[in-house]
Amino acid sequence: MKTRAALFDAGGFRIDEIDVEEPRDDEVVVRMRAVGICGSDLHVVKGEWPRPTPIVLGHEGAGEIVGGPRAGERVVLSWAPSCGECGMCRRGRPAACKPLHAALARGTLTDGSTRLSLDGQIVYRNVAVGAFAEHVVMPSSAALPLPDGVPLEQAALLGCAALTGVGAVVNQARVEPGSSVLVVGAGAVGQFAVQGARIAGAGTVVAVDPVEARQQQARSLGATHACAPDDLKELVRSLDPEGFDYALDAVGFPATSSLALRWTRGGGTCVIVGMAPAGQKLELDPYEFTAREKTLTGSVYGSADPAVALPGLLGHVREGRLELASLLGRTYELDRVGDAVEEALSGSPGRVLVAP
Repeated sequence: MKTRAALFDAGGFRIDEIDVEEPRDDEVVVRMRAVGICGSDLHVVKGEWPRPTPIVLGHEGAGEIVGGPRAGERVVLSWAPSCGECGMCRRGRPAACKPLHAALARGTLTDGSTRLSLDGQIVYRNVAVGAFAEHVVMPSSAALPLPDGVPLEQAALLGCAALTGVGAVVNQARVEPGSSVLVVGAGAVGQFAVQGARIAGAGTVVAVDPVEARQQQARSLGATHACAPDDLKELVRSLDPEGFDYALDAVGFPATSSLALRWTRGGGTCVIVGMAPAGQKLELDPYEFTAREKTLTGSVYGSADPAVALPGLLGHVREGRLELASLLGRTYELDRVGDAVEEALSGSPGRVLVAP
């Protein structure tokens, strides 16, 4: 099978027709309709995550299955199908699957192949998906059913940003009603973390981001306060000098993780959600964990099985508790994927989409 895809290498993006191996019995072909540009894609573009090239980026997407018994079914992609064998998968945490993370670093699927090629040369997949293409072959278990009523461009956000942001709040931080929550970084994941805190019943939700438009967006989604990083100290003094019950770093850089941990109150919980560039180190003061009894942890893909968590998110969407439409940014055709990435890098308040 052949399909058009956006290939990325040292020279940037180019559109080409690549060869895709035919699906196996446990796989489906998905006609992609909308793909969000995630921070994981931008890390590769910026050279912060070394990956073999040429590579097809994109993993946060939605589309329709073509062919086979599920033909016509609308689906959201999950980039974390369970291997079913490692300890994390057996505990219901496929996003922490050891074979999967080894594959992510290689730009392959868990079996070591990519099933993609161009003129006999291997083409790699980012985050084991490679969704900046008209068609993607995926494990059937990673094509999660989407009910009618949710537009595909909105549904794309559910595939990564929503599962990650809301899940980090609900499943890992376990925010309690009436508590205070700090969200550092108000990109797509941060915006969903803000919504997760509101859904969880937090009394105070503060979003921190240097981009004013993102601050405004966070307020509209449920943040009680929003400010730039330089203004956070003054805001904390006016709210509660002891800090926040929960703090989430939706960026993942050492500086943002340090900021979140600094303003976590004694006995509180800090969760690192965003992914750092390769090789970055976080300096820690043991005093924060002994005398102040803080908890520092991480969260990947919402700390849950996506196939289990997605129906819950869809329930929130159906009941009007989880907003999707206002989080959408501009949509670009596949031929303009380079422009789409540039806009995403500029700090757009909405999730920039590519429509293959």
